[in-house]
Amino acid sequence: MPDLINKLSSYAALIGVIGAIGGGFYAWGEFNTRLSAVENVSYETTDLSGITDDIKELNEKINDRVNALGASQEEDYQSLQEAMRSLAGALESLKADIAINAKAIEFNGIKIEEAIARSENPLAN
Repeated sequence: MPDLINKLSSYAALIGVIGAIGGGFYAWGEFNTRLSAVENVSYETTDLSGITDDIKELNEKINDRVNALGASQEEDYQSLQEAMRSLAGALESLKADIAINAKAIEFNGIKIEEAIARSENPLAN
């Protein structure tokens, strides 16, 4: 009986080894199939030789437009800076108001806690 178990285990090991080798060859074949599919893909190319001239022309048009708008935009920039300064001043005053309100809320919270503590004390009434 032990001899039969040894033979069966050796056959099982042999079948496992053959299966592992077969699986390896199958994986290798799938890899080669995918690789050949990727190698056979054709790519379209686009001629970009004339695009540099178009880019130069567009840059010249943009520079001309910027130079034409330069003076009017300088005035707009100055008025925008003045508006930003006044807005910054308003924000600073709002920050101060917010800080004052935060302290008032904190103070009111303490007062509420004291009132709750007084109402829970039966000897205080």
